[in-house]
Amino acid sequence: MPHILLFGATGYTGRLTAHALSRLGADFAIAGRNERKLRALASETGDPDIRIAEAGDVESLVRALDGVCVLLTVVGPFVDLGQTAVEAALRARVHYVDSTGEGEFISRLIARRSDAEAAGIAMAPALAFDEVPADVAATLAVNGFEDPELALTYAMPSGGSQGTVRSALGILTSTGQWIERGRPVPIRAGDEQRWAPMPPPLGPRLGVAFPLASGYVLPLHLKLSSFRTYVTTRTPQRIATRFAAPLLRGMQQTPPGRRLIEGFVARLPEGPDTEGRRARWTILAEASDGEAFRNVVVS
Repeated sequence: MPHILLFGATGYTGRLTAHALSRLGADFAIAGRNERKLRALASETGDPDIRIAEAGDVESLVRALDGVCVLLTVVGPFVDLGQTAVEAALRARVHYVDSTGEGEFISRLIARRSDAEAAGIAMAPALAFDEVPADVAATLAVNGFEDPELALTYAMPSGGSQGTVRSALGILTSTGQWIERGRPVPIRAGDEQRWAPMPPPLGPRLGVAFPLASGYVLPLHLKLSSFRTYVTTRTPQRIATRFAAPLLRGMQQTPPGRRLIEGFVARLPEGPDTEGRRARWTILAEASDGEAFRNVVVS
C-alpha cells in the first residue's frame, strides 16, 4: 500500500508535486476525478497507483485513502474546495498536509484542532514555498527575544498558476489576521503601508498590508507582541489594490460577478513555464524586542 496519497494530482501544482515525489522515490498514489489524465501522469512518474476522488465527494476520497498514512492535497482554492480533504482525513484518520496560503481556510483548520487530536492525526497546512521560508525567517529573526515585534515583507513575482491566481484573489478580498499588543486584529489588503529595508538589489520598497497565511500560522508557535505582513508594490499595483479589492469583494457576492472573475482566470495560462518558475522571491523578517533588532532575509 502507498504511504502518501496526492489529491489533485493532474492540476498544475499537482503534476509538479507528482514528479517531485517520483524523483524522491516516495511511495505514493495519485488521485483526482479524471482517470485519463491520471493514467497519463502515472506513465510519467513511475506508475503509481491511481485512485478516483473528487472535491465535494468526501466518501470517494475516504475510499481512496484506504491503506494510506498521509493525505497531501493541492486542490484549491482551498476556501472553496479544500473542505473535502479535511473531512476525509479526519474520517480516515490519516495525517494531512496541504499547500494553501489562504488564511481564512487555515483559521478553519485551527478551529478543528480538537477534532484532529481526537482522530490522532497531524494537520499541517501552508507547507508551500511561499509560507515555509517566511516561517523559517521569522523564527530565526525572533530567536532569543521576549515578546518581540515582527514584520514580514514579501517581494514576489506577479505570475502564477490559475490556481494561485484564484487563491490570491480570495486573499485579496478576505479579512486576515495581524497581532497587536499580543491579540489578534482583523486586516484587509491595502489597509496600511510602510517602507521596508529590502536588501540589494531591491533596496527600500513600499509595502502594503496583505493578509497572508502566516498571520494564523506563526502565532501558533511564536509568542509575538505584534505581527504584520506586507507585499511590496509599485504605484500602479498599490492603486489597484486600494480600489480593486472593494470592487472584487462586491463582485464575489453575486453569481454574475463570480462568473466574470472565473472567466478572466480561465483565460490565463495554466501556469508559468520553466523559466517563469525560476523567478525570485525575497522575504524580509524584521524583529525587535525594544532594545535589539534583527533582520533575516530569505531569497
